Amino acid sequence: MARFVQCGLSIAPAQHQRIKRLAAERGKHQADMIRHLIDLALPLAEAGHGLDLPRLVTILEFTSLALDTLVQRASPGDADRLLDLAIEHAKTYHGA
Repeated sequence: MARFVQCGLSIAPAQHQRIKRLAAERGKHQADMIRHLIDLALPLAEAGHGLDLPRLVTILEFTSLALDTLVQRASPGDADRLLDLAIEHAKTYHGA
């Protein structure tokens, strides 16, 4: 079992509500959700990166649409199968 260090953490009420809602949606304890969020953000902060969510979503959407267009043109019969595989992989490897 993992060993944890107790540390005091104060967060804004709005942050608490968001974490509480997210934890409930995922069926996790709030502390587990906070640890998960730290695990996601800490490597970015350590590497000196920020996270521009609107830009990231735009890049993901553009990449998805461009790739879909290319696959539809090059191999239309494989397009649906690839989407099904992507969804399966997202569930298997990313808990989506």
